This record gives sequence, C-alpha cells and structure tokens, in this order.
Amino acid sequence: MTVQCPGCKAHLAITNHQICPRCQTPLPQPLAKKTEATTGGVRPESSPRTILIFASLGMIIVLISLILYRVVVPSEQQVHARQVARALADCQQRILAEAKYGDAEAPPYTPNQGAQDEFYFAWPVGSFHFKNGFGAALKMSASCVGNLKAGEIKQLTINGKNVL
Repeated sequence: MTVQCPGCKAHLAITNHQICPRCQTPLPQPLAKKTEATTGGVRPESSPRTILIFASLGMIIVLISLILYRVVVPSEQQVHARQVARALADCQQRILAEAKYGDAEAPPYTPNQGAQDEFYFAWPVGSFHFKNGFGAALKMSASCVGNLKAGEIKQLTINGKNVL
C-alpha cells in the first residue's frame, strides 16, 4: 500500500515515516493507526456485535454437543426401551417361525409385562392367526418370557404348548 505525499505528490510506501523524505511535508497516518486513533485504542474486532456473534456460536456448539451426547450416550430408560423392543421383535419372529403352513400373521405389538430385567409378552387367543393345512385361519395365543440383558428367550408357549 502506498501513500501520496500532499506536498510533492510522490507515491511512497507506507512506513513509520511521519514526513516525506523528499520534501519534508508531513505524511498522512497509515490506515491502521487512523483506525486505532478514531476508535479510542479499541480494536474493531472486539465490538459488541462481534462478541455477540462469538457468544451465539459458542451456545450453538454447546447445544449441538448436548444433543449428540444424548444420542451417543442413551439414558437407562432409553437402553431399557431398546432392549424391550428387541425382545418383542425376537419373540414375534420366533412365533412366526413356528407356523407350519402358508401365510401366518405376525403377533401384534403387546406391552412388556415383565419386571426389571425380565420380559414377558402375552397374546390372547385370537390376537393373531396361523393357517392350517387346509388354508383356514386358526386363532392363536402365545406367551414369551426371557432375560432383557442377555437378550434370550427362556420360555415360549404357543396355544398352551411349550415350544421352548
């Protein structure tokens, strides 16, 4: 960046000189010094608007971090709910695997009636159907008991008959 001398009109590189080396005319102050002088020695990047922007960005980063933490590190209730959902799906698949003929209905959703680390699902008679060898729909009932943490079915009963 250059400055034009007001006296001799020479173009001079901005330096720490306060007077023109050719004609001894006082030179205008460099832009950085003018800015500092007009702002009272305060740098422009510490303006209230800049501080507000950085504070807002900081708050956004904190909120995103908290959300990610909740997704990555689930609560005990979330872990329990996932274990129950997995156990229900396993029971439903195991019951479907026992159908001998054609299109069987999957047992519908049913709430967990087990306590703590145990799951217990029960489907009353007629809540789902299996087809028999003649293609007729038979009303079915079932119950499924197991351990949530181990994810294993300990007892499976279909129409009053123990399968497991």
